[in-house]
Amino acid sequence: MKNWWQPSLARRVLLTLMAAFLLVWCVLIAVDYLEYRRGLQPRTVLEQLAKNIVESLPAGDIAQAVAVIKATELQYNRLRQSSTTADVGQLLIRLAKRDGLSLYASSAIASLAMSGPLPDQGKLEINGRPYWSTVQESGEWRLQLLEPVIDDTLIVRLLGGELLLPMLIAFPFVLLPLWFAVWRGLRPLRCLVDNIKAHEAGDFTPLVLSLRYAELQPLVNAFNHLLETARQGIERERAFVQDAAHELRTPLAVVSAQAYLLSNCSEPGARDEAALALERAVQRTSHLVHQLLTLAALEGESPHNQKELDLVEVARGILIAAAPRAATKDIEVALESPDELNVMLDSSAFHSILGNLLDNALAYCPAGSSVTVVLGRLDNEIQLRVIDNGPGISPDDQVRLFERFFRGGGVTTNGSGLGLSIVQQAVKRMAGKLDLQNLPDRRGLIVSLRLPASFSN
Repeated sequence: MKNWWQPSLARRVLLTLMAAFLLVWCVLIAVDYLEYRRGLQPRTVLEQLAKNIVESLPAGDIAQAVAVIKATELQYNRLRQSSTTADVGQLLIRLAKRDGLSLYASSAIASLAMSGPLPDQGKLEINGRPYWSTVQESGEWRLQLLEPVIDDTLIVRLLGGELLLPMLIAFPFVLLPLWFAVWRGLRPLRCLVDNIKAHEAGDFTPLVLSLRYAELQPLVNAFNHLLETARQGIERERAFVQDAAHELRTPLAVVSAQAYLLSNCSEPGARDEAALALERAVQRTSHLVHQLLTLAALEGESPHNQKELDLVEVARGILIAAAPRAATKDIEVALESPDELNVMLDSSAFHSILGNLLDNALAYCPAGSSVTVVLGRLDNEIQLRVIDNGPGISPDDQVRLFERFFRGGGVTTNGSGLGLSIVQQAVKRMAGKLDLQNLPDRRGLIVSLRLPASFSN
């Protein structure tokens, strides 16, 4: 019983076919009804019947003429009643001479006929029932036919009954081939389900199915794309965990060693030195963990975390936070921007971009250098440039620049090697573009970014 209420393509096809047959049935009834009403207006059938009867009457023989009328009335009404079980009434006949002498009248109008002539043409009511009347004359005879007016609802019922049997006969002959076609058409889907069930956990090999139907091939391609995306994601996370464990091993070992020295050292100078080394190791570990969490958040969060902010104010805050570190190395940090830049933007992603670019510039630039942050707008994009006069990037390091934990050759400063990886991931999440370019003679580096944004003014 539960399965019956579940959505089913086969049942939907069956119901659609039944609705289509019902619609066709109604349309055919409507067409036949309109044809019936169109033929009813001039009353040509009734007039032609009256004309044929009156012209067939023998001349000069009243008894024989009346006998013909009685036989015709009996035969016609029998045929009329046998054609349907509905009450369609009886045809009434009145035969008279041209001079008005009544010779015969059906029982329903016998008393009326004796009292005077009935209306010749049009619609009249007899004993509470409407009739169509027509009169035809030939020779000495004058014949009047009265046909009962059939109600429209009865006509529709009669027409529907005539069409119902052919429709019921045709329905299985249409349904069975269609049902078979649907059943055959869904077989590739059942095959696809079996192949998916056969995949074990951790098996990301693509499905190999030759589906004949063009409508089903995109489904297999989409599923294979999902498998490939899942495989890449799992491999990326596995590599991330392995790299993180490897990178955390060294600072944690340093923390452990310095903590051991600090707890076992009795000389004040040695204790101070161990405490300072421990503090640096903890700071490095904390920075590494923070970078790892930032990178994981950028890879996992939705790219629609946007809010309205003044980007110039955000940039100023980042530069102010970096000012103490810049002062210790005698590095001048400057911001070139308009007074305000109101946008709808992912604040955390932008903060990660500018913060890490500024950290890298301060880490690699020698003492007495300068770092300039240029922020502006061009059309519907934010343009951000970070310009420093540090060592630039060697050609050998450029190909691996955005790899996690890669710090380049000849680097002596402390760091996690995650800064540019975080920048790249944040720019990707914001659908932006990133470009790094050395200044002439490698006397500095220009990092240029273009980020699409919705501006408030």
